[in-house]
Amino acid sequence: MSRRRLLGASLGGAGAALLGLSGCGSDHGSVSAGTDHLSIWYWNGALSDKLLAVSARGVPGVPGLKVKGSPIAGDYKSKLRTSMAARAYVPDLACANSDVSLFFPDEEEFLDLRKLGADALEDQYLDWKWKSGISPSGRMIGFPLDAGPTALYYRRDLFEKAGLPTEPADVAAATATWDKYLALGRTLKSRAPGKPFLVSQISYVFRMALYQSPKQFVDADNHFIGDQQHVKRAWDLAVETYQQGLSARVLDSTPDYNAAMGRGKVASMITAVWAIGGLKDVAPKTSGAWRLTALPGGPTNYGGSYVTITRYCRDPEGAFACLKWLLGPENQLKSYQEMALFPTTPAAYSKPAMRKPDPFFGGQIPVDVFGPAAEKAPVIFFSPYEDICNTPVFQELTNVETLGKNPEKAWRDAMNACERTLSQQGVS
Repeated sequence: MSRRRLLGASLGGAGAALLGLSGCGSDHGSVSAGTDHLSIWYWNGALSDKLLAVSARGVPGVPGLKVKGSPIAGDYKSKLRTSMAARAYVPDLACANSDVSLFFPDEEEFLDLRKLGADALEDQYLDWKWKSGISPSGRMIGFPLDAGPTALYYRRDLFEKAGLPTEPADVAAATATWDKYLALGRTLKSRAPGKPFLVSQISYVFRMALYQSPKQFVDADNHFIGDQQHVKRAWDLAVETYQQGLSARVLDSTPDYNAAMGRGKVASMITAVWAIGGLKDVAPKTSGAWRLTALPGGPTNYGGSYVTITRYCRDPEGAFACLKWLLGPENQLKSYQEMALFPTTPAAYSKPAMRKPDPFFGGQIPVDVFGPAAEKAPVIFFSPYEDICNTPVFQELTNVETLGKNPEKAWRDAMNACERTLSQQGVS
């Protein structure tokens, strides 16, 4: 089965992919037909309300062009797929989350941004982010919105009590590899008062280690590679974290998690820049104790979004002009100031607005860690099938961590589930 005929995960849902429909630029089916503006769909928090208020009055520099935003509540992805499958009430522009590759099988439902002039802007954006919005056939459907560069968050006070390095550069050296990071975790737990855990749950170890690889579960030729060493290594690291007693075994967004973070039971986090806000919310009394440094094993990215132009767009050139304005370096900086969306335009990283010391991190400047991570993150190929594999793998990791399931059996069960489901989608 070809990539474009992905079953079950196409825009049409459980059925055939949306192929052979009318050509680009048609106003048939556009939700904005009969109005004086183009429409853009997004979920709350994806785009700047202030910038959308400007575009609704008129996109600067483009006379007569208005673009009005519509925040979609509930299951955003399902509503977008449903409207496109029905070929009616489709937005002219639409946000897509980090799993933009889910739309690659139906790439012709979106305009190729390169044909609208995107190539002339490429050098303004993060290389890996730009490439990740391009399908294997070379069609660019996703324009870079925000990024999710990663780092090691750590409790300086707990490290100090354990006699460990405390300054970011020294901690980075002491945790340069995953093996060193786990060794530090053992020292931390044995020496620091209260025996703090290194991580909240082992799934983060798996995710970060896997995201450091350019390969994931399925390759560009639709072959399952999830049983190969790059995935097994990430699995083994996660299991080792559990077996050494370095995980607090608490799930995000639970009372147990909030208590563990607030009371110093978890001494470090390995996650993305967007986690800053959540950490400040759940552990406000730890302000000043946290620091940031490089992620063990090297930089990567976790999260971030895109904007697409659908083939129903009534004015493709106008829509692309809006993209250039809305997601240009100047406005990405404004979005960062308004809602902490990390820019995909490196030119913004040196601006004063991004170089403010953060008291929560002891006066550290977060972009000094996240900026280099964003620029050095690997180019990762995400197939449209990644979620099919993520579900059983993360479930089996949870079974190991919370139920004590045998790790080797859990691995075999996860791989069998991946292969069984993927085979139904035509992946060999």
